[in-house]
Amino acid sequence: MRLNLTENMQLNEIKRDGTFRVTKVNPGNESISRLMSLGLLPGREIRLTHEAPLGDPIAVNFEGCHMSLRLCDAAEVEVEAVG
Repeated sequence: MRLNLTENMQLNEIKRDGTFRVTKVNPGNESISRLMSLGLLPGREIRLTHEAPLGDPIAVNFEGCHMSLRLCDAAEVEVEAVG
């Protein structure tokens, strides 16, 4: 079950309805480091656009980029809901 709270949460917990702002990333994760080079940085807005039938991976959109992420990598990104 995915949560949609107003407090900080991990990217792997967000729902499809809503826009979120990245608050923290783990640059020590190689996959996340690559996404950071594409613009996934604190302050950027991100949306969940698709979930695989079994929930993993998820597809997200940020700054015009569409990316698929494994849930274990998405757990390395902290987000907050945007009004």
